[in-house]
Amino acid sequence: MVRTFSIFSWLIISLFFLTISSRMEVVLAQEDPCLGGYSDSFRLNGKVENRRTYNLSDLQQHPKSRHITVSYYSGSQGLVTKEYIGVPLIDLLNEAVIITDSTHKNDILRKAVLVRATDCYEVVISLGELMSDFGHQQVLVAFATGDGQPLDDTEGMARLLVPGDKSGGRNVDNIAMIYVASAP
Repeated sequence: MVRTFSIFSWLIISLFFLTISSRMEVVLAQEDPCLGGYSDSFRLNGKVENRRTYNLSDLQQHPKSRHITVSYYSGSQGLVTKEYIGVPLIDLLNEAVIITDSTHKNDILRKAVLVRATDCYEVVISLGELMSDFGHQQVLVAFATGDGQPLDDTEGMARLLVPGDKSGGRNVDNIAMIYVASAP
């Protein structure tokens, strides 16, 4: 019974991400092509009431910015530990006001956040991971190094940091878009 549940759970999760992926392809096809390079702003959109474009000044002036230390394994550098200054992703999402459907129980837990870089590198984070009632993971949209210096050109104006991850695979340099999607 446990094995069946695990396979069933895996199937549901896979279908969820496939559905989001196909919806995202339509949205992303309308966005800029994947040229890579430095991003001086990013757009927060999708299932939110307040869509917005953020630039460096917006993030620097955000009242909830904080310092964070992240450690992760990099394939090319081994163990990396760095300090950053940024705004918690959940705070940006709360300001955007995520649209929920009251006919679905705990609809907020059916939401996922896709973060896309200028080179089309993408990661997905479930909203439940970010919420204080559930995972409460301190995912950060970083805009400066720990000593207040701007990020370097390879990191872009802003980069996503997921400090709880053992490897840096969900860290995203040169954020171009943050998109909120819903499970089918």
